[in-house]
Amino acid sequence: MNLVTRDQQHFLFDRNQPPVLRIKPGEEVTFETLDACCGEVRTVEQFLQRRTTTRPSNPIAGPVYVEGAQPGDTLVVEILKIDLDETGFQLIGPKRAIVRDEIPEWTCHAFRTEGQRVIFPNGIEVPANPVIGQFGNAPAGDPTALPNRLGGNQDVPAVRTGARLHIPIEVPGAIFSLGDVHACQGDGEVVGAPEIGARVTVRLSLRRGAHSEWFMIEDADCWHTPCTAETEYEASRRALFHNAHFIAREYHVELKDALLLLTLIGKLSLSRTGTWGTHGPVVTSSFSKDKLRQAIARYRKS
Repeated sequence: MNLVTRDQQHFLFDRNQPPVLRIKPGEEVTFETLDACCGEVRTVEQFLQRRTTTRPSNPIAGPVYVEGAQPGDTLVVEILKIDLDETGFQLIGPKRAIVRDEIPEWTCHAFRTEGQRVIFPNGIEVPANPVIGQFGNAPAGDPTALPNRLGGNQDVPAVRTGARLHIPIEVPGAIFSLGDVHACQGDGEVVGAPEIGARVTVRLSLRRGAHSEWFMIEDADCWHTPCTAETEYEASRRALFHNAHFIAREYHVELKDALLLLTLIGKLSLSRTGTWGTHGPVVTSSFSKDKLRQAIARYRKS
């Protein structure tokens, strides 16, 4: 069994981070992840105390070296299973995400999971639908955790069981890591998400050559491209044009017609909005595979 354990965590996607595991393409790996505060927060007092320290947040498990992976190739990450820990935490407070001073004091809910439910101490109960908030390959340049074309801290609800990530490779071995699991998450992550540790099982495969300039998410029904920028508008533009170029290339459609298709059958969604320190908003452009095939069944270039 290929296992990355909870003591094998780091905080930046970094080509110089020593791999904890080497695998062959097509093998499965289970990552044991910590929550965003490394399991140290279940109360407001613990959260406020942690903020007075220099300890980093959002650990990622790994990295894993994939044999044969070369710059210019694509790493395909199939998310097979996400098993949540029994407890996690949810924060809401001032100057976080969309909140300014409307919520003047911090609240920390220590929630629990039972079966497929997430249960809060105030009686709120929702289905568990885990999301992997942070993932990616190491860049050829400076270490980072910011959202980028290779992944980073994205917080995109589509990154869940059954999805496949198609991630460009910039360094030999890809140097892949993941972490920051949310027990569930709606679009926007408007006040933060329920943070929790987990065991995440994925299959790592290689595709020779570039799939896309920017990483993409594929599920049974749709393709998704999340992008980040200083504003939601500019993030939307980037995501839309990445999808349009993908449609133009893969489906042999003119760029102008690919953009027309995205206005006819596409969807734009906020994956993360508000104030998150150095992290900008993330907007996701999505389209249905089936609707696209139907729309271009009789297509001809002008």
